[in-house]
Amino acid sequence: TLLNQGDWSVGKMHMIKPANDPEIPWTALVVGLWIPNFFYWGLNQYITQRTLGSKSLAEGQRGVIFAAFLKLLIPFVVVIPGILAFNLFNNDLRAEGQSKNASILAQFNNGEQMVYVFSPEFAKLNTELAARILAFNAELTNTAISDVDTTDAGAISAANDGIVASAASSQMKTSTKLVGYDYDAAFPTLIRRLLPVGIGLKGFVLAAIFGAVVSSLASMLNSSSTIFAMDIYRKIKPSATPQQLVTVGRICVVVFVLIAMLIAPTLGNPAYGGIFTFIQEFQGFISPGILGIFLFGVLVHRAPRSCGTVGILLNVVLYGALMLFFPAIPYLNRMAICFGVVLAVLAVMTVVSPLPKPVELPENKDMDLTTPNDVKIWGLGVVILTVLLYIVFW
Repeated sequence: TLLNQGDWSVGKMHMIKPANDPEIPWTALVVGLWIPNFFYWGLNQYITQRTLGSKSLAEGQRGVIFAAFLKLLIPFVVVIPGILAFNLFNNDLRAEGQSKNASILAQFNNGEQMVYVFSPEFAKLNTELAARILAFNAELTNTAISDVDTTDAGAISAANDGIVASAASSQMKTSTKLVGYDYDAAFPTLIRRLLPVGIGLKGFVLAAIFGAVVSSLASMLNSSSTIFAMDIYRKIKPSATPQQLVTVGRICVVVFVLIAMLIAPTLGNPAYGGIFTFIQEFQGFISPGILGIFLFGVLVHRAPRSCGTVGILLNVVLYGALMLFFPAIPYLNRMAICFGVVLAVLAVMTVVSPLPKPVELPENKDMDLTTPNDVKIWGLGVVILTVLLYIVFW
């Protein structure tokens, strides 16, 4: 059955993609992907406030290791069902993709002057149309394509990717990517096609998802309001009483919800490439710099105080410059570049102007800071499982 559906199921059990892949090249899996993960799980107030609330260091470490183990199950509870959804209902995903492509194709048929982007799947399923789009892009950018076999979907896709990369570098307008299948529709398709009607299972699944979203939203709002009240408002008004800080936090929750309600509808625009991708790409302005500062501060105790400010500002400027002048670089690779540059600059600053004596980190004498052996064993086990996942699915 899978062979009758063509070759699109081939390689779906492997992570590796070419180094020039516009989304997740293999280089990003080695370096770039770890930066937002370390930032989120280790430095995000939303996560760390729960760990810092543990009664001892050992309890906090056990919680982090258990969460890491659960994270390793994601490929089996999310990715594998997605692959099954494709193999079972690829016609549905193709129809959803055609619906998503409709507005872009309307622009193309109307002759709107921009470079049109399409995926290899789109070229495979619509070879003749892809060839026409390639010819349009080539004429628009004065690119020679006489040696391209316009009956070969792979050759068409590769030639168009080259044109798109060149257009992006020269700041030419490009379209949202035309897709062969709408993979984002996999989960709702499974719910629609597999869950029985009339016994409330669909409602149960939706209620579970809604509960998870509300729980996460409550934690994020609590973290955001705490940061504003304690780290910003209290600095502005040192004399603020605890009751005033609580009131400010409550007001922040309402303000943040209103802001989110105004922003949320616009994030569905296909130009953002999906909400998750947009959020991750935007976090590149923050995560590499903060992670670099944190690691450098923990490991290098004679780093000058100005390293924090320089690292954050440098990351923002560098990431923005890469996004503006080198848009073809995948955002995970941009994060890796920024992370490396920030560390290099902080190292130079430390060599040039180190502190007279190393900083002594504070220690809470009232808290048990002993790491038990079981934490070390389970932590090593999680690391080994992570390496095995890389080996098996590479």
